[in-house]
Amino acid sequence: MLKEKINENFTLIGKSSLDSKSRMTLGVQILKWLSDRNMPVDSLNIFVGEDGDILLRPLASIPSRELWLHNNPKAMASLQKGMRDVREGRITRVKNLKKFADSL
Repeated sequence: MLKEKINENFTLIGKSSLDSKSRMTLGVQILKWLSDRNMPVDSLNIFVGEDGDILLRPLASIPSRELWLHNNPKAMASLQKGMRDVREGRITRVKNLKKFADSL
């Protein structure tokens, strides 16, 4: 079993009850909270505290072919800068992509 010390503050965002088979669904509140923060989730780590508090930590898998980017801080920073530039309208339209690529 994984041992990881958690030291965070928690905020109540909703409540969910167990069904007849002792299952619980994550409510609309948590899905909206994750969506508002652009956090795609495909699995959760489950932590239990000494006092019985349960923490679900959202996880998102990435394709193995993209792992190099996450392991290369310089490339990731460059990608993020480019994405910020696009969001903020700092772009240049290129009419001839081949000519532009050859000039690099």
